[in-house]
Amino acid sequence: MLYAVIMAGGSGTRFWSRSRKSRPKHHIAIAGDKTMIQQTLERLEGEVPLERTLVVTIGEQVAMTREQLPELPPENIIAEPQARNTAAAVGLGAIHVKARSGDTDATMLVVTADHVIQPKSEFWQNVRLA
Repeated sequence: MLYAVIMAGGSGTRFWSRSRKSRPKHHIAIAGDKTMIQQTLERLEGEVPLERTLVVTIGEQVAMTREQLPELPPENIIAEPQARNTAAAVGLGAIHVKARSGDTDATMLVVTADHVIQPKSEFWQNVRLA
């Protein structure tokens, strides 16, 4: 069973001057009309059901994430207790996948919320190959 964990933390300091703490780069439209996090969720559409898609973010961004991804169940937006970078975000996602699936062999696809990946078909071809 495939689960997706979208890493969507960040302090908004790496893409200055467009990105700010109040609106980090994954919450702005950089490449197209939709924000980067919205494009990330769209990339998963048709492959990973919304109920098996989780977003790991920082507490300050939970409301913004819910606003931008209203189709995602609110309980699937997970706030890190404290920002600790990539490994901790992946670990937190894995804990939630295991708890929800009850399956220690569930497959977890980890993606970032701030990458442009096109075309979607090639992305999924490579995911299946991996």
